[in-house]
Amino acid sequence: MTTTRTAGIVGAFTVSSVGDWIYRLAFPILVFQLTGSAVSTAFAYVVEFIPYVLVGLLAGAVADRVRRRLLMISCDLVSALLAGLLAVLASLPGTPLWLLYAVALVLASVRPFYFPAFQGYLTTTVPEDRLVRVNSTTQTLDSGLAMLGPFAGVAAVAWLGAAQATALNALSFALSALIMSRCPADPAPTGAPAVHLVASVADGLRQLVRLRVIWWGTVLLTLSNLAAFMIEGNLVYLGLEVNGLDSLALSLVFAGQGLGAVLGAVLCPRLVDRFRTGHLLVAGLGLSVVAALAAALHPSWAVVVVAWGVEGVGTSLVVVPWFTARQKIVPTEVMGRVVSVSRALSYLTIPLGALLGGWLLAARGATALFGWTAAVAALVALAAAVGPLSRIDRDVEDARRAKAVG
Repeated sequence: MTTTRTAGIVGAFTVSSVGDWIYRLAFPILVFQLTGSAVSTAFAYVVEFIPYVLVGLLAGAVADRVRRRLLMISCDLVSALLAGLLAVLASLPGTPLWLLYAVALVLASVRPFYFPAFQGYLTTTVPEDRLVRVNSTTQTLDSGLAMLGPFAGVAAVAWLGAAQATALNALSFALSALIMSRCPADPAPTGAPAVHLVASVADGLRQLVRLRVIWWGTVLLTLSNLAAFMIEGNLVYLGLEVNGLDSLALSLVFAGQGLGAVLGAVLCPRLVDRFRTGHLLVAGLGLSVVAALAAALHPSWAVVVVAWGVEGVGTSLVVVPWFTARQKIVPTEVMGRVVSVSRALSYLTIPLGALLGGWLLAARGATALFGWTAAVAALVALAAAVGPLSRIDRDVEDARRAKAVG
């Protein structure tokens, strides 16, 4: 694949992510303005993750049955329509909160089909020796948007208002669909398309469990998400209500995480070439412990900004090596199913973490929130260090030899 074509794939991903970040801040701020509730605001932030559990299992099976590029284009077009509808409803006076949640949930239900299709599309169109570079590039751009996106979100909210700012997400989806339509077509899917979707999902779960190191990593990332979203799901309420910050100051925390993630993603290709993947995964999870512990010991807003930047570095040190190793270990023909099952399980604890964090914040305060997060993150890092995840490089080599023999 040429560099130009790779740029098209990455470009579509990037454009869609721009709108996501504007929406990710605009919608919780809108709900906070309407309710002033910590739990309602946290739920608004994590509502996009719930469908990965509800429909994500079927999404991977669908992604393995159809041409993945066409599925991604369809997802973007449907998402553009739904995001536009949400913007209209949010701008109308008297729109009930439950209706906004409902449309946001339907919009979020489209996205789980995109991610396994994107992962499978990469394995069929990008040479294996370029996977780590492509994964690093997408993570760098995604992290860069995590750094700049909050400012864009705040600017959009200040300029247009929280309701109208969500309309920019619709435009980003439409542009992403246009860019993806210019990318190379992927080959027709192979396998047994006649298998029932439920049976196909069950097969994805069996494949995930069979690949022991992928299963173990999925379990640990599920617990890691629980810890991370105890904080991340409550940053909007923590900043605006507890600390009395304005939206610009709040955006600095998200930007700090994005800056750290950019740094980690830029370094990842060199680190992957120099160090073992298992060691990088343990190091990344360990940085999450350091970040939460620092905030627990000194929960000032300045420390939280720096700590969340360290968390961003740790996230990239996990995401890039993990995605690359998984793409090499999991057979291409079941990639969509395994990715969707893995993602559904790892996202299962995100709403729980946000709601648990909201309760801790309201009942015990910020120190307890950061302290319990550090404790959970420490258990995850320890399990990664002593378990199969630290030895994932052996599985990558075994998969490479099996493909060479086949």
